[in-house]
Amino acid sequence: MRTEGHQRYLIDKPGLWGIAAGLSLLALYFLILSIAESYRHSIEQFAEIWPWISVLVLGFAVQAALYSFIRREMKIKKEAGIAGPAVATAGGISTTSMVACCAHHLTDVLPLVGASAAAVFLSQYQSVFLTAGVLSNLVGITLMLKIIQKQGLYRQKQTILSALMRLNMTRSFYAVCALSIVTLLVTLYQSF
Repeated sequence: MRTEGHQRYLIDKPGLWGIAAGLSLLALYFLILSIAESYRHSIEQFAEIWPWISVLVLGFAVQAALYSFIRREMKIKKEAGIAGPAVATAGGISTTSMVACCAHHLTDVLPLVGASAAAVFLSQYQSVFLTAGVLSNLVGITLMLKIIQKQGLYRQKQTILSALMRLNMTRSFYAVCALSIVTLLVTLYQSF
């Protein structure tokens, strides 16, 4: 049986991981742009696309928090002898999302290494990369929620999570995947 202090620790730690991940991604954004151009350019670029960056950072932070939550709860289940293998599925989601959300920043670095043709291509399709990053966050989040639901990793006291668990997360996951594909195709079509 868990102690009250241990429960609080389990709830707080995923949130802290989420905040740390979001701040790290934001710092990486400013670092990449500052190295490629200048700090002033990074501020100007952020001012232009701050809604996109904010959504990407928030989505990445939520994924990091959910991933931390899943790992912690699966560890508790494993210690109790009832763990399943589902947490391995969630492992690559955050990494994939991070790569997708930062891919458009290659446009800032590629000219420095002599790949200006690739930089022009990536710059032209920046909205596609940003859209892909946001959509991959949504897919990752719903996949992790599906794992939480399937493995029964939530408790009734967790108001937001328990409210989300009333939905069929498997259907939600497939719906988000389908909508993401359609949205990405439309964005890609519009960029031509």
